[in-house]
Parts: sequence; structure tokens; C-alpha cells
Amino acid sequence: MKKIVIALVLFALCLAPAFTQSITEVKAVPEEKAVITEFEKYGHALLDLSIEKIMADGYELGDTVDLKFSNGYELNGIPFFNGYYVAKGEPLLRAYPGHTYVAACVNYGKIYEIAGLSLGDTVTIRLNTKGGALDTQVLNSLKYTDKREDYASDVVFANFREVTTGSIAPGKLFRSCSPVSNEHGRASFADALIEGVGVRSVLNLADSDEEILSYIALENYNSPYYKSLYESGRVIALSMPIDFSSDSFATKLAGGLKQLVEIKPETPILVHCTEGKDRAGFVTALFEALMGASKDEIIEDYMLSYNNYYGITKEHTQRYDVIVKNNIAEMLKAIEGNSADLYKGARAFLVNHGMTDGEVDALISAL
Repeated sequence: MKKIVIALVLFALCLAPAFTQSITEVKAVPEEKAVITEFEKYGHALLDLSIEKIMADGYELGDTVDLKFSNGYELNGIPFFNGYYVAKGEPLLRAYPGHTYVAACVNYGKIYEIAGLSLGDTVTIRLNTKGGALDTQVLNSLKYTDKREDYASDVVFANFREVTTGSIAPGKLFRSCSPVSNEHGRASFADALIEGVGVRSVLNLADSDEEILSYIALENYNSPYYKSLYESGRVIALSMPIDFSSDSFATKLAGGLKQLVEIKPETPILVHCTEGKDRAGFVTALFEALMGASKDEIIEDYMLSYNNYYGITKEHTQRYDVIVKNNIAEMLKAIEGNSADLYKGARAFLVNHGMTDGEVDALISAL
């Protein structure tokens, strides 16, 4: 973990002079023209403009830009970021680490629906303000590695932990990164950990049954315990969207929890998505709210994921507060709804999207 914290500090220190220079030494930055080549799984518009090219032409992370699409839709003064450092529903131009191309995105939204876009539509990108969103970029430039040796333990690497906030009993609920998708090289570690605590039921928020089977079919698949749970019908695959405030998210979640109740869930129950941060964070927060946890307890558990991945703790006050504001605070608002009470809001959230009161009671009993 020390390596991650040191890397973050050095990263921020190295970026600051370069960004300062870019503000004071503004050069002519050309327009970029690009074509939409793909709509990603969560609705972002991938462009045929490479990150390398747009950076070489003078655009820098923290700039703000104007986008004009060929159908007439415009976005003005939106940030150019390497992560989703905007509030829910806000747009950005994304240069994601490890990716080749930039993408036009709406955080927790589908830009192709919002803007009425189609594959093959074009977009013109113009610089709006050099360094216009620089503070936010520097504050939120979080990077993690997928190397086990960069983390203090298997538990930290797998973002694995027991959840006992509120009245959740010990040995009932766990959360982690994916033990089945090895996208980040963590699956086998998570698999060993869930086997170690005897997980018996799983809510997979990220994948469909088809995707799970495709992972299992890979030659390098190495999560035998998860496979045994899946083959015995103990894994509920929900393939949920990212947008936790959408009807699709709520309806899929309520449907998945109905299934969980129907199979009379054996505990411990595992909740996971891919990284175990956001979708898993929302569902865990919902469970915690149902079980009487306070907002502070829920926030503390949620933010442990940012400690595990990035070394961010309360001591990193600015970063910590921005993440809380943009992420878990918004989740808690969605759970509360029109109620000022987290328990009542969580219960209404589930009943309003398809669960019966009896099913909610059965879920509470399982925890």
C-alpha cells in the first residue's frame, strides 16, 4: 500500500508543473474531427481519435472542450479527463488510462440516448479553456496497478471484506472485486478468499450468464470455487447498468433480490461487480440501510474501496471529500428518495421496483 500512496503523491507532484505551464503558455490548438465507431457497454461513444493524437495536438487533461455532433447536438465547456470526475449525469471527454481512443461520455448515463447519436455520426472537438478543469483533474487523478506485489495483502488486492455495519450479523455478508472476471488479474485471489469464508450465495452485479460462461471457458480460468457455486445455482447474474438512479438498475436489482429470496439464500452472501466499488457499493449501502446503519457507517465502508485501490483515506481530505460527494452521497440520496429515513427509503426503493414487503422481510432475516 505504501507503494500506491507514494506513487499517487509523485504523480500529483509531477503533473502540477506541467499543468501550470500549459495554462500560462497557451498555444494554438487545432480542431479535431472524429467518427463514432462504437457505443460501449455502458453507453459511452467511442471515437476514432486516439488519445496519443489529441494529446500531441496540444489538448491536455484538465482542459475544457466543446463538442459539436453531426446531428446538431452540442456540448460546451465540458472537461477532458482521464476518469469520471464529474457529477452523475454530467458529460466529459474521456481519455481512459490503458485505452487507445477517446470517448464522449455522460457519467452514469448513455450519451447516445441523451444526444440521439448513431454509429458513424461525426463530432468536432474544439478547445474551450486551457486548464479550465485542472483542479478537478489533479485532485482526482487516481491510478491503481494490477500487480499483486503493489498491495499489502490478498485481501486488499481483491478489495475483499466482511460487512457488519448496522445489525448485519457476522458471517452473513461479504463484498469483493470479481472472483470470475479476471480483467484486472484479481479473480483467483477473490475466489480463494470467498472459499475461505465459505460463501454460499452470490449476487454478480456485473455479468450475464453468458459472460460468466465465457470466463469459465477461458484456458487460464482459475476460480474453481466460484465455478462450483455457479454450477449449483448459487450465483445470480444481473448484468446491471452503471447508473444507480435509473429504473433499469432498480428493477434489475429488485428482481435479483427476489431470486435471492426464492432460493432461500444460504449465507454468507457475496456481493460483487467488477472492481467491487460502485455497483457493489450501492447494493451494500442499500443492505446496510435496511439493517439500520448510519450514513457515516455506510460512507466509511464505501470509502474502504478507495483505500484498497488508491490509498485514499480521510487524511487525504480534498480527494476523500470529492469522492464522497460525487459517489456515495449521491447513492444515499437515491436510496433515501423522498424519505428522510434511510431504512424507510431503502425499503420503499425495493418495494417500488417489484419486491413485496414479505420478500424484503425475508432479505432482512437473511442478513
